Amino acid sequence: MRKIRKTTKGKLNKLIDNLMHPYFEEYPTFTIIIDSLLHAMVEQDPEMSFRKFVKYNIPKILRRFARKRR
Repeated sequence: MRKIRKTTKGKLNKLIDNLMHPYFEEYPTFTIIIDSLLHAMVEQDPEMSFRKFVKYNIPKILRRFARKRR
């Protein structure tokens, strides 16, 4: 009987990055939020996902809004 391989969280996260990151420049806020939600679904740890979102993505979004206001 052939063994079925599980897809690891790391591989899924890399796939999400490869799909979403090319669109960060064109649609920054939308893709950052969708990217974060997809990663949260993979990780299945809402508290950790929220902390990572605040640490890594909120500053990016705020910088973009600040640049637009200039």
